[in-house]
Amino acid sequence: MGKVFFPLDEELGLLPGTLAPRQQEHLAHLACFMPFAKAAQMIEELLSVQADEETVRRLTERMGACMQVAQDDAACSQESTEQTVPPRRVLSADGAMVSLVNKQWAETRTVAVGEPQEKCNASGVTEIHVGQLSYFSRLADALTFTRLAQVEVQRRQVGQAREVCAVMDGADWLQFFTDWHRPDAVRILDFPHAAEHITQLLEALEKAEMRFPPHMLDRCLHLLKHRGPRCLLRMADRLRSDQAQQKGVQEHLDYLRKREALMCYPAFQRQGWPIGSGMVESANKNVVEARLKGAGMHWDRTHVNPMLALRNAVCNDRWREMWQEALKHSGQQRTSHRAARAEQRRSALLTVGKRSLPASASLPPVSKMQALPVAHPTARPTTARPRSSPASTVGKGHSMPKRVNSCHQRSAQMKADVCLCGTPLVRFKGHQSKEYCSNRCRQRAYRKRQQHIPQFSPPVAVTARGTLSSQQSPEASAERCPCGTPLLHSKGHRTKGYCSGRCRQRAYRERHRWGG
Repeated sequence: MGKVFFPLDEELGLLPGTLAPRQQEHLAHLACFMPFAKAAQMIEELLSVQADEETVRRLTERMGACMQVAQDDAACSQESTEQTVPPRRVLSADGAMVSLVNKQWAETRTVAVGEPQEKCNASGVTEIHVGQLSYFSRLADALTFTRLAQVEVQRRQVGQAREVCAVMDGADWLQFFTDWHRPDAVRILDFPHAAEHITQLLEALEKAEMRFPPHMLDRCLHLLKHRGPRCLLRMADRLRSDQAQQKGVQEHLDYLRKREALMCYPAFQRQGWPIGSGMVESANKNVVEARLKGAGMHWDRTHVNPMLALRNAVCNDRWREMWQEALKHSGQQRTSHRAARAEQRRSALLTVGKRSLPASASLPPVSKMQALPVAHPTARPTTARPRSSPASTVGKGHSMPKRVNSCHQRSAQMKADVCLCGTPLVRFKGHQSKEYCSNRCRQRAYRKRQQHIPQFSPPVAVTARGTLSSQQSPEASAERCPCGTPLLHSKGHRTKGYCSGRCRQRAYRERHRWGG
């Protein structure tokens, strides 16, 4: 029997499983913050609901997959729900590594979207911070992630904002990401990333036996932040050719010269833009690493994105909205699966019906069906096996099916693809062929066969010593079963009255029919 469903479950909004919908929601919500085993303990302590670790894992991954598909389907169709056009938006993206099973590592990509805000620090200096943050994370290649991130970019109206800046490091896929979503965005190289390259440049020059005054790195970074990269590049132009050709020096110089326009930090700060990508660095820790990089955690690749979808809903404060979307998609998925199974069954019935149409047309109606022909039992040889033979145990359970099959053979109609009542029989690959469409037809055929079974005489009485009584019939005196099968004697055993349990049951029914 295939899967079945109850229509009332959909009307009540019930989900597969033994837990109520609200309990499943709480369970998945807890699993977004802690390991599955810990979530099972917490749900038992809070709601007195018992669930093992595998149940929590299966439920969380299933709903996370539904939420992921719902987000991916809306990547190209979703429109912004906000009415007002935002004045400014800040965009930042980066990657983080996640441990997979079989000692593998994969990079998850995250984009953070926010609004620039001016705040005063403890010393009274005005600094640029980013607030109203939202995130989107996926384990995917650069092109796929760029396309899928459109759902969050459109929701935050990045394309409609008056001004947008992209604070990122110098990776090539990040420039492609910016060109895809907002080509006219102000591009800023992350200041800590530029400072890292300047540090490595100074270390390479020191290895080339070049001496620097104390605190050279701090002075270079101060110049870069408050005066821009031009002064540092002029200092690099004064290097001798042999020093510039040293290992590591030329590489970092080319990197900084290529991104000179992205390091005009004094101008960016005057315009009110942030110069650091701390927003996406914190997103990697908050969205990805807080749940997927725990102690001893190794994830299957197919289970990373469902968990990231749940983490995005939690960290964006959109849990209720996204949970309803997941429930909607789950219901649509179950409906489509039922429709596919029904279509498959209908096609199988039509195929079998067309193939067996000539045979079914010749069958009479059920009300006029005649009795099925039954082959009468064949006479067995009267010569019994020697008592000393090892096969002297004939007549036990292992030999009974052969005699039954020889006494009750099926007719040619029952081996066809059509039931006795004319209903086509569906054959499934790997399953045993059916002879009847229902139990009612099977019972009707059984009763027809019972009408042609020969009447048996009552069994022969056996004395306590195992010898036949004086009132036994001629067949019994010949040591035969009522069905005609010779009865074998084993030395030291009592004489048997029947060859099998079926003959004993038939004789019992005959005695009750006669009132004995």
